[in-house]
Amino acid sequence: MADNRPSASELLKKYQKKEHKHLEEEAEEDLMYAKLFAMRSPHLPGNGWCSDWVMWFMNNHPLLALFCRDKRNPVGFDPRLVVLLSSISYGLIATNLIYLYYRTNPGSNVVLLRFKYGETDSEGNQDFIDLSYESITVFTLGGISHSIFDLLIWHLNACSCCVNSIFAKIGPAVSMMVGFAMCGASLIVVLWRLTYEDHQIEGYIHEDKNVGEIEGNNNWMDMEIGMPHSIGSFQFLFSFYSEIFSVWFVSFPLIGTLTFSGALRKVTRNLIGGRPKEIDRQNEEARRKAAGIEVKDSDGNLQEFV
Repeated sequence: MADNRPSASELLKKYQKKEHKHLEEEAEEDLMYAKLFAMRSPHLPGNGWCSDWVMWFMNNHPLLALFCRDKRNPVGFDPRLVVLLSSISYGLIATNLIYLYYRTNPGSNVVLLRFKYGETDSEGNQDFIDLSYESITVFTLGGISHSIFDLLIWHLNACSCCVNSIFAKIGPAVSMMVGFAMCGASLIVVLWRLTYEDHQIEGYIHEDKNVGEIEGNNNWMDMEIGMPHSIGSFQFLFSFYSEIFSVWFVSFPLIGTLTFSGALRKVTRNLIGGRPKEIDRQNEEARRKAAGIEVKDSDGNLQEFV
């Protein structure tokens, strides 16, 4: 009776072929996820709304993504650190320029609301927080431009992972140069502000004037930049930390959730479609792939489906 059992060499070849196919499938899946993460996709195959929301913020937040990103995300620690430093530098520049503008142009600033807190001292004074044009500018114009800047720096780093273009490949180098430039600019602006506050304090001490009386008399653009004489000049850090906190943990989650959810899809005519648009895109590409339809990108390369 003939032995129909496969030989050892045949079994080995079959195993190697199966293993090779398995490795190819794993590599293809890793490439798919890498492209989805690099393009800031708000949806991963098999995820629900909540899991997609957590995934999106953990991989795209300027601070949290440094430590909470998915291991399959191709954008590593170093590019994200550049994004973080650039974001901090932009926050310093924005808050200090707004501060200097309203201090040298006091007539442009109007107090809309005043919130008093704490106990009144023996002289009748009480601590308060003002809602003014300055604070509104910091948290609106400054916050929006800050968020847009973070988004642009992120794309300069991420696009090199999934876009086959010379402009995309030089993105990380450009973002690094922008980051260094922003750090230098933030240092100059901070020294301008410290110098301005030193002039105000010196005017109060030597001329016995109230700081508020001499606001607007100094042109901070013409001041000689130097190190501050008073540690009190660093009180501006409070407004900076407030702006950074509001951008990272208030504006970013709110605006991110708004765009992620697809609430702006109809208003923007599908330009900002969020998660629903991404699901439709992935379903359409899966349908085309199943039908064997080849789609090429603008460079004439075969479009890979994810």
